[in-house]
Amino acid sequence: MKVICISNSKGGVGKTTTAVHLADSLAKDGRTLLIDIDVQANASSIFMEREVPAELTVYGALREKRPMGQLIHGTRNPGLDIVPATIQLAELESLLSGALDGFFRLSESLRMQDLPYEFVIIDCPPNLGMVTVNAFVAATHVLVPLQTAKFSLDGLAALTSTIKTVQSRFNQGLKILGGVLTMYNPRTAIAHAMIEPIQEYIRVFDSKISRLVAVEEAFLMKQTVFEYEPKSRVAKEYLALKKEVLRGIEKG
Repeated sequence: MKVICISNSKGGVGKTTTAVHLADSLAKDGRTLLIDIDVQANASSIFMEREVPAELTVYGALREKRPMGQLIHGTRNPGLDIVPATIQLAELESLLSGALDGFFRLSESLRMQDLPYEFVIIDCPPNLGMVTVNAFVAATHVLVPLQTAKFSLDGLAALTSTIKTVQSRFNQGLKILGGVLTMYNPRTAIAHAMIEPIQEYIRVFDSKISRLVAVEEAFLMKQTVFEYEPKSRVAKEYLALKKEVLRGIEKG
């Protein structure tokens, strides 16, 4: 399995939107599992038609050490399954910090059984706490959604530092695929000026995601843009991003 974390310590950068659309598009190439570990559970709300008990969400893996196979729910989209989040994830930071295996619970849950997935996408919370570090320990790759703004650079420094620590101590195979610019407006000067400073930390994908109302409208309808407006520019941009991600994985 290729396990890809979608992470940025700053909120509001299109992290969940990227996770949802990358997972949905990858499901056309191979069976895909979306794991929502963000307490806000926004990714879960797109695909889950009903609430489930906390122990049948990712909370069951992190709190109760359940195998991930027990927590998987189907979606309406062929090839895509989900492990949803719950608000009770907010309880776990202190518990995981005090546990000897606190960094490894997500990884161990994923590997307790042979899961029939080619890709796993993890939608991380907008912080670098214990739940996010669990995702880094479990992952093979990290993808970073970014806005062309000064605060994105500040968060990127902390993020790459945390990833380097995880690589040196817990997961030597973890690779940063790169950063994808979201809510991108090429007509602004800052959109171009920020690319070079970002590249001092990570490579920037050629694919860029525009700020379009179609995404917000789709989420209001609890749909992806592939379902809501499949011929929209943003749908094409996410398909281009998927292809670039696959190329990055193949390069190793």
